[in-house]
Amino acid sequence: MDKSKRYFLTGSGMVVFLVLLVFSARFLQGGEASVSSHNLKVKGLKTTPIHVIVYSDFQCPACKAVLEPVENLRKEFADSVQLEFRHFPLERPHRWALTAASFAECAAEQGKFWEFHDRVYLEQPAWSVSPDVISIFAHYSRELGLDPQKLSDCLGDPKTLTEIRKERSSGERKGVQSTP
Repeated sequence: MDKSKRYFLTGSGMVVFLVLLVFSARFLQGGEASVSSHNLKVKGLKTTPIHVIVYSDFQCPACKAVLEPVENLRKEFADSVQLEFRHFPLERPHRWALTAASFAECAAEQGKFWEFHDRVYLEQPAWSVSPDVISIFAHYSRELGLDPQKLSDCLGDPKTLTEIRKERSSGERKGVQSTP
């Protein structure tokens, strides 16, 4: 099976799963969904009955493929679905996944996670084969108006990597083995 067909099937499976979740939630009594402590990587209302956690890797082509269908479902069922992003970098097959996650985490600290997220996925085919992603991500960061000193401090802070590893570990504890 070729890669594009595999990505399509993966994305379609994710969409079907989310649709089932949404329709199931309509029959449940709504309580307040739990909210991530990292609210800057969450889209949707706190009071939605469904909280979807997406474990993702910025260099993963299948993750890029499911972005649009997942976002369309979130928008269509905005009163029912809250979406939370968590890092799950697959470092062996994706040499720049951890670097992308680090920059994204630092963008979140400046309130620009989703803007950085969208840009990195949009440009994934170009940067994923580059020998120097640091300058590319720094360029994206400048374009988004991130404070360069805060970005540098964040990238050098061991807490950034700890947060990424913590999110990946939470996924592993929940049985996540791959992305998306």
